[in-house]
Amino acid sequence: MFWKSSKDTVNGKTLFTSSVSAVAISLLLVGCSGGGTTDEQAASADIQGECGTVPTVEPNDPNGLLTDESPELQEIFNGFPEEISSSHWADAEALNNGDPVTIGYLQLDSGSTYANAFAEQINVSFDEAKSAGEASELIVKNPGGTGGEVTAADQLRSYNELIQEGADIIIAQPVSGDSFVEAVESAGEQGIPTVTWTGFIPSEYAVDVAPNVFNAVAAPVSEGLEMIDGEGSAVIVQGIEGMSINTVSVEAAEEVIALCPDVEIVGKPTGDFSEAAARSALTTFLATHPQEIDLVYQVASMGSGVYGAFDSAGRESMPVVVDHLASAASLAWWQELQDEGYEGVATGGNGEMGAQAVFEVTMRMANGEGPKFNHVVTNDILINNDNISEFAVPDASTTSSDEIQSAGELLPKEQTDEQFNSPTE
Repeated sequence: MFWKSSKDTVNGKTLFTSSVSAVAISLLLVGCSGGGTTDEQAASADIQGECGTVPTVEPNDPNGLLTDESPELQEIFNGFPEEISSSHWADAEALNNGDPVTIGYLQLDSGSTYANAFAEQINVSFDEAKSAGEASELIVKNPGGTGGEVTAADQLRSYNELIQEGADIIIAQPVSGDSFVEAVESAGEQGIPTVTWTGFIPSEYAVDVAPNVFNAVAAPVSEGLEMIDGEGSAVIVQGIEGMSINTVSVEAAEEVIALCPDVEIVGKPTGDFSEAAARSALTTFLATHPQEIDLVYQVASMGSGVYGAFDSAGRESMPVVVDHLASAASLAWWQELQDEGYEGVATGGNGEMGAQAVFEVTMRMANGEGPKFNHVVTNDILINNDNISEFAVPDASTTSSDEIQSAGELLPKEQTDEQFNSPTE
């Protein structure tokens, strides 16, 4: 059921996150990393909750590692789909004997707005760490080049080069986490940890930094359901049907909507993770479904296409759009409707915020703080009418290609401290 790597085969075609779109990459900000839950496990999950709330779902914690943790940390891992295991680095001392470390960075691509912002912030964060005397060198490898499609083999060659060139710790954005296991374990045995951001590597030597996909979907969907008083018709706009990153998000939304017996899902058109394609598919759907639609959940970064479709269809009222991974364009639509009393809900994040989160974990590990588990879960940032101005890009149009503005933190200190054994003051 859940995404085991960022590579999928759909209709006979192999898809990589770098060639699907920056959307699939940035879905890490809300979305998926590795996987391990079967359909049978999901079907038998004990889901507890009321309509309009985030249900309580047991995480994939076969060894009971969360049992003695705080209620706050258990809530962070609510419904977590990945298998939770202890980190090899849980009790590790500071790297490089406490001297400034050399950081290796295996970049995914440099051809999208998100990827460029991510890479730029990695450099900014490194400069800050260097000034603080915590880091000495940043070695960057970008095997795919600018906007190029990169293969796992390309990345593995570059990953091994980072080790050969003296990296003490490596930040990786793998297109296929499974293919990295042997290399990551070889590095780990040499005392070199790997921190991932866009693809979970199933090894005790890797630490995955990513949102909890269940909470990240359930929180905005449940808020949207509360806004429509738990009644009406709902539409789910999918990304690429059959792609596991899409499947896990849709299933999470369906589980939350199922808690509202008076809400019916009337359609699931496919938008290919493209605002233009989503607008076209949803416009076609609306032409054959004249009933009022009260709520729309879109899987990732297709929000402006949803708003545009209802505008093109001439609908008298805009539904509550659950805008998963909002863009400058989708927030521009929302703000235009605010004068008419419209309320929406969205999740936020961008390349800058993602890089800040993964670099924070990297330096905590380098300093010997000890991650408790093989995952560090990031914060889910909700956007509503009260804080939309913090994220909206001033004067952005409804066709803007910009990301939203940075606001809030994906890894606030208290949440991060909970996930390390020896957090510093």
